[in-house]
Amino acid sequence: MINKTQQNTHTGGPKVLFFGRDNCDGTQKALQFLNYAGFDVSYVESKGLGQGLPDWVRDWQGEYIFCFRSYFILDQAMIDAASVAAINFHPGPPEYPGSGCINFALYERADQYGVTAHLINTKVDNGTIIRALRFPILPKDGLRSVLARTHLYLYHLLQEVIGGVAAGGETYLADQIKASGDEAWCGEARRMKELSAMQQLPVDIDAEEFERRLHSMHLPEYPLHVVLHGRKFALLGEAYDA
Repeated sequence: MINKTQQNTHTGGPKVLFFGRDNCDGTQKALQFLNYAGFDVSYVESKGLGQGLPDWVRDWQGEYIFCFRSYFILDQAMIDAASVAAINFHPGPPEYPGSGCINFALYERADQYGVTAHLINTKVDNGTIIRALRFPILPKDGLRSVLARTHLYLYHLLQEVIGGVAAGGETYLADQIKASGDEAWCGEARRMKELSAMQQLPVDIDAEEFERRLHSMHLPEYPLHVVLHGRKFALLGEAYDA
């Protein structure tokens, strides 16, 4: 059982501070895997943007921080609390740092997508790359299908990296970083406001641009919309996969 408010009572294994997400199957599987691998885990659950860190987290010290689909952005003092490494699992390849990366990949008609494990610094999706995995975007793929595969690959990457850390520690990380030496982030990290701007449609949008945004930017829970005379009109229903 993982305690969300204080360190576990496990002894002997490296101490890990794990940042996960509420209501996330991958987070629960990751916690189980961390325990299986012998780590002493403290868990921090995130539920949305703007959430403050629990007070106890600032007193934590250990060997590793792992972030998996977490909303928290860590400052330097928090990063430094991990004596070996602070690692993030980013749901996008190095070509797409930041937020809304799946959306922009589909909008730009990329032929592949992926996930990235990297060291954390104070910039978003900017630290040294440990490992990246990629998969093809298929002709019939839409936002939901690419998102589903991304989550599968992200958990696979977590297992690979955390398993390597459990077996080889700092040596594994150094070797993996060297092996990924050709990987590099491309451009500045996207921000949520950029995605939000694309989800608001101009009233004179043409058919081709509408289809591109429908395919890449629309989900019923985050719909495309127009604003007319100060009123917002949202598109209902699912976008088709094309």
